[in-house]
Amino acid sequence: MYALSIRQLNVWYDKQHVLKDITVDVPRRQITAIIGPSGCGKSTLLKSLNRLLDLNERVRVSGQVLFEGQNIYDPGTDVTDVRTRIGLLAQKPFPLPMSIFDNVAYGPRIHGLGNGHLAQIVTAQLQAVGLWEEVKDRLKAPATGLSGGQQQRLCLARTLAVAPEVLLCDESTASLDPISARGIEALLRGLREKYTLVLVTHDIEQARRLADHVVFMWLGELVEHGPAGPFFAQPEQKLTQAYLAREIG
Repeated sequence: MYALSIRQLNVWYDKQHVLKDITVDVPRRQITAIIGPSGCGKSTLLKSLNRLLDLNERVRVSGQVLFEGQNIYDPGTDVTDVRTRIGLLAQKPFPLPMSIFDNVAYGPRIHGLGNGHLAQIVTAQLQAVGLWEEVKDRLKAPATGLSGGQQQRLCLARTLAVAPEVLLCDESTASLDPISARGIEALLRGLREKYTLVLVTHDIEQARRLADHVVFMWLGELVEHGPAGPFFAQPEQKLTQAYLAREIG
């Protein structure tokens, strides 16, 4: 039922306690939105889910993130495998300095997933993100020549090409124009049929449009979480009520 189970997760940056005893489950094949004000720990929570926090030497983590019943923070965990199965779509598109084709093929190549079928993988993922018709005649052209919205769809195709089970989205539409942002939203909505999605957003209306489940953070603590319908219609906590009233009003 759950793709990820977070248990008593704590995170420190040096002596700053930024996540405090977070315990919550992430439903499988749904979109879970993490909301809250700037600096509340949303992105830190997201990055804890595939051990991207390891890249910062100042970070210390305690607690558990259970994926397929295993704690990803256990000693001996294959971190590369975790990051392959739990992919990340960042806020700003970051195409690799190579061709459109090679951007999508990059992951399958380094993980040995191509098996002579790289062209089919690239085509399928570009089609999945609605980019194939726009680029099929220039696959060898530099990816940096694409527009911002196209680059973000390309980065999504690159992430999906290694067949992840969970997709983390860190404000993945924030740097895009409104039309491109809505296009990415439509793609994410369709992807939940195959993937579990966890997204951080500052946009409450985006959370309303996309989320099946909502997690509300405040000053490093989990205030409230639950199915999106009841969460937005009748939040239980006064802090949640005040935050939504302010953000929507």
